[in-house]
Amino acid sequence: MFIEIKGRKIFFDVDGEKLAPDGPRLREKPTLIVLHGAPGSSDHAAMKPWFKSLRDEMQIVYVDLSGAGRSDPADYSLENWADDLAIMIDTLGMGKPHILGLSAGGMVAQAYAIEYSDKTSGVILASTQAKLDIERSIPVFERLGGKEAAEAARIFLTTPLAPDTTQDYMQKCMSLYSQVPQDPDAPARMIYREELAYAFHEPGTGIWYTMDLIEDLAKVTCPVLVLTGEEDPITPVADSQDIVDALSSIEPEYVCLPGCGHGTWKDKPEQSFDIIKDFVYRNWQEAG
Repeated sequence: MFIEIKGRKIFFDVDGEKLAPDGPRLREKPTLIVLHGAPGSSDHAAMKPWFKSLRDEMQIVYVDLSGAGRSDPADYSLENWADDLAIMIDTLGMGKPHILGLSAGGMVAQAYAIEYSDKTSGVILASTQAKLDIERSIPVFERLGGKEAAEAARIFLTTPLAPDTTQDYMQKCMSLYSQVPQDPDAPARMIYREELAYAFHEPGTGIWYTMDLIEDLAKVTCPVLVLTGEEDPITPVADSQDIVDALSSIEPEYVCLPGCGHGTWKDKPEQSFDIIKDFVYRNWQEAG
């Protein structure tokens, strides 16, 4: 499905109804918007089929960020993606949904919470960061995959993007993102958008490299859950701790799961989704 925002088409998809038949009544469920990571290299398909398991408990809304997947391109920035999300929520009459962002999606979720805390029941920042610190990642890649993985990661993260270094990183590092083997067909289900991939990931000039949300996180007033994995090499535990420390206007919830990598539900789905459900229902009921 598409929604038009500022003359552009933004793709979204839905798992689960908002009003579910329950005896003689329709039971309202909370809405959770999930935002994918790796803009240009990924899209909403990265969040499937994981969040389908929550459809009986809540309505899940998947979004392709502008320029990613099936959505039209725009001026790329965390702030513009957050603005798109706010317009989408208002236009569709979604009230105050919860927002979950994974990795770069978590950066968008932070930008949304900074500007629109009053328009969400809560934000879940999953395996993300407020400012890139490459030197935190390299030792984790080495611990998980040895010196070859660490070198491949350093080259990919510090030199201009190129097919050979990208391929080397994919071969030596991507399997280290999770502790258990993942679906080998998952990458093929995503649409690669080169312009956006470079705009976000290019070392030195990309959005990932120039962002710094640390100071602005003090503006966040909505409930926040920071969820991370102890074995995450690309957004290490210290990144989540930075976010928790920077959320000085609230008392965020913080969960670091052992034995989990990037996107904890990929390693421990039952435990991760129990944590997410608990956070969503508590804050949805308080907001309602």
